[in-house]
Amino acid sequence: NPDTVTISYKIRDIVEARNYSWGSAVLAFLYRELCNATIKGKAAIGGALQLLQIWAWSRIIPLCPGLGAERVYMGQVQIDNNRLLPAAPYGATWNCEHNFTRTVRTTVRVIRNILDEMQSDQFIWQPYDMDSDVIMAYATDFNPQLWRSSCPLIFYAIVEIHHPERVIRQFGMRQNIPEVTDTRDMSLHQISHKNRTGTD
Repeated sequence: NPDTVTISYKIRDIVEARNYSWGSAVLAFLYRELCNATIKGKAAIGGALQLLQIWAWSRIIPLCPGLGAERVYMGQVQIDNNRLLPAAPYGATWNCEHNFTRTVRTTVRVIRNILDEMQSDQFIWQPYDMDSDVIMAYATDFNPQLWRSSCPLIFYAIVEIHHPERVIRQFGMRQNIPEVTDTRDMSLHQISHKNRTGTD
């Protein structure tokens, strides 16, 4: 039923759920959905598409809405009358009036054509300003070896491999030729519990 949300029985202990690696789970599911979206005849996609949208807006100039004059910086996102977020989410960069005068709002065919005809100067290869207070606040909170590690992202039955070494240039680092990805065991990639209600 499209009007209901199935919550896994494994999340019965809501207190323990805060210790789960939700970022890994969200990325694993999004990566799987992006892969499935390439299947011929596939007409739908799931996952945290807001992340994909923010990824595209911060890199693909022809698809990005123009930013208004007001930018959101750290400590400026108000939760209610008395509280502010300690740091603005990266997506809050677009928390302003959008200007779509340079953005195409038409069909998939037109957007594909734009992507096919893009020049290298229309793609932002290094979207993260490593001198930015906002970026550094997030980067220094975590061990760089952790957020740069090539590892499996796991969400119950979904396992996708994270390969940040293939896009290390976006963090201002030197991009080497990545090693060949080991694709010998694709069995994990084929596992899906869709339409299998009650299956463990």
